[in-house]
Amino acid sequence: MKNRFARSHTALWLTVFSVFLSACSGAPQNQSQNKAPERPPVFEGFHDVTNCNGIMGWAWDKNRPDDPIQVDVYDGDTLLATVTADDFRQDLLAAGIGNGQHSFTYPVPPRLKDGKARSIKMKFAGTNIDLANTPKLINCVFEQ
Repeated sequence: MKNRFARSHTALWLTVFSVFLSACSGAPQNQSQNKAPERPPVFEGFHDVTNCNGIMGWAWDKNRPDDPIQVDVYDGDTLLATVTADDFRQDLLAAGIGNGQHSFTYPVPPRLKDGKARSIKMKFAGTNIDLANTPKLINCVFEQ
């Protein structure tokens, strides 16, 4: 009888001690249940203009309407740059495109002004998803 009492006393003590440790650890219980699940991106964007002065467009994620996103700019299959779509345009705001701060301009690099035809295309950064209205062709010569 004494042995059974000792075992149940030990089990009770271990249970109380583990509850105490959990309470004192500072780690919130069920932390993952308190966060809303992150929604997948819903991309929209448009390749507006490409000429010898610049490459322009806009892009956003409808599920994160006020966060700027990034766009990869390509010459054919060669990545030229990753730009942030965070410039304000009144027409975007008026059209309900988040806070209107979703446009970008990338100057055409001098190395592309070599008299060769170029196919400039844009994708949402890190994806294979093209912006609408891409690619666009240019043929520029460096002027001094």
